[in-house]
Amino acid sequence: MKSRTEKATLRKAKPVEVAVAVTRFVDVLAAKTPRGVRGTAFIMKLAADDDRAEIKGDDIYIKRPGAPIRFTIVPSATDKKQYYPVGITFLRKGDRNRSDQETLGFLNFPQAETQPDDRSLTIVDRYKDRAKCIRYKFSLVIQRGSDGRIGIIDPSIVHEDQ
Repeated sequence: MKSRTEKATLRKAKPVEVAVAVTRFVDVLAAKTPRGVRGTAFIMKLAADDDRAEIKGDDIYIKRPGAPIRFTIVPSATDKKQYYPVGITFLRKGDRNRSDQETLGFLNFPQAETQPDDRSLTIVDRYKDRAKCIRYKFSLVIQRGSDGRIGIIDPSIVHEDQ
């Protein structure tokens, strides 16, 4: 078990900076969505090289011992509108014979430590689960500034011990 000092150190560590650009917004509350698509299309990249993380496609690979991760919504070439992160949810993929704390990611991503800040949202990945490879789908809920409509960006975080 980590001490209070270790938890505070992780929380105060420099975050892994992830830039997320919306390329096609989909309003999840609309009665009809384009061709049945529910998720907002996006491009996700590390803002700077970071030994603690790597992005492959729609997956963020985080290395032990974990890190704070800051998601910043940035304009894209195809969508110049302003978007704001308003929340995040997690769902552990695979084995469903787990506690709610594990299934919903609360063990690794404590909700109390989630910090929204204008166009960014910071989470703390504590990487507490000791399984060899764990994949979490996460839903980054965003709101469009021009009309308040809600969209969901739906990538994955992977813990994969090497």
